[in-house]
Amino acid sequence: MLKLLINSLAKEFYQQHAGFFLVGIYILFGVVEPSQLIGYQKALLLAGISSPVGMAIVFSSWLLYTMKVHFFIEQKLSLAKYFFIKESAALEKNLQLKLWIRLYFILLFPIVVYVFLLIALSLNYHFFISIIGILTVFSVLILGLSWITYQSITFGFLKQEKQSVNFGVKVKKPFFSWPLFHLAKEQPLMLFMCKLLSFVFFKGMMWMFADIGYDVRIILVALLASILCHAVLVFTLLKFETDYLSFSKSLHISVYKRIFNWLLVLAIVFIPEWILLISVAQFELFSIVNGFMFGLTGLFFLLTLLYMVRLNMDNYLKWLLFFFFITMWSILANHYLLFSVVLLGICILYYVLMFYKTDLKGVEE
Repeated sequence: MLKLLINSLAKEFYQQHAGFFLVGIYILFGVVEPSQLIGYQKALLLAGISSPVGMAIVFSSWLLYTMKVHFFIEQKLSLAKYFFIKESAALEKNLQLKLWIRLYFILLFPIVVYVFLLIALSLNYHFFISIIGILTVFSVLILGLSWITYQSITFGFLKQEKQSVNFGVKVKKPFFSWPLFHLAKEQPLMLFMCKLLSFVFFKGMMWMFADIGYDVRIILVALLASILCHAVLVFTLLKFETDYLSFSKSLHISVYKRIFNWLLVLAIVFIPEWILLISVAQFELFSIVNGFMFGLTGLFFLLTLLYMVRLNMDNYLKWLLFFFFITMWSILANHYLLFSVVLLGICILYYVLMFYKTDLKGVEE
């Protein structure tokens, strides 16, 4: 059963969040010279165990990651194709808990690696209180996740359907905004986590390159990190359109109108990042225009890429890696404006030519 859960849940989790891990790996290992890498990692680890503030930051990041894992599993268990997992409820309680502890140990593997590193460093510097805190917090997280999932699968049928409260207020929703309302109503936590990670990576990039001084390329690298954080969110938006709005292909809506609607949706989703862009660009028009063009083009490329790979997550992640390296090269080579214009043109051309020829309905996630 564990092998089946790994192949169906753990594998899909790491596939869907490859963009997130890619940005994290770049921040941890790619922002310093190879000769300084060990010292940089040691300094980060020491900062996390040598003070209460550092420990609080470490534990908060673990909690956020754990919440992300929990809501991913909860969402998958609600899908029909994962109903076979509910058969585990026939097992004894201890066997079920052991099964979920092992699965979450794999899903929390990035945290597990740092648990061992932090404990080893704490032993070396005699931070015994930090060791107790690390072991306690990690144990609570993994046992808590396992217990919640066990309760959900074993006693989930006892839950009563939630009754919504109607205040009699009706809001007319424009057609283009339906995916946005879907995010706000059905995926609020995923939206919140996406924005939180985007904010952390954006500010982290700006902080890491603060000693260089003002440079529009640094802003664009920070925006690139935020764009990659939205990879799964864009997937969710297109999946919603594919599953629930496929009838719209029969409506008399021009392809250019559809492109405009998608650009408008993506621009609204990226509003917090626009605010960050304007603040760090110090209201300089050239940087703001470049940032808007770059950010909107990057998001629209993610959407177009999903059409190209027909919602195939494996191919999507492979092309995301290629997109990351090409985009970084264009930024460092000062070709970011040309890159944005050419990429936007290619995406619009593909969408115009292939929209009615590409049928994503029924394609497996």
